[in-house]
Amino acid sequence: MTNSGLGSDKRQYPRIAAEVDYRLFLNGRHYIGKTSNISANGAFLIVPEPGIPHSCISQFGDLDIMLDGKWAHFRCEIVYVGTDDESSQSGAGVQNVFAKRLA
Repeated sequence: MTNSGLGSDKRQYPRIAAEVDYRLFLNGRHYIGKTSNISANGAFLIVPEPGIPHSCISQFGDLDIMLDGKWAHFRCEIVYVGTDDESSQSGAGVQNVFAKRLA
């Protein structure tokens, strides 16, 4: 998925389609999966079941993303949690989480 370039898209940075491994540590739990896109401001994560509950929005966690064969560490804030029924992401039984990289 890439930035559509539509006027209604108010993202500060363009998104780049990138399917890379991630590890998310949040509230004592460990989530693993793949990203679907990455920008300078964050990443969109495809999360395995049971998924991340909506109650985690606005909470902070630690995100490791595999870049060039090495884990890159980011402190992140969960800013969106959605199911496949609510988004354009494909794949059944997963939740999607957008994790915003903090400045």
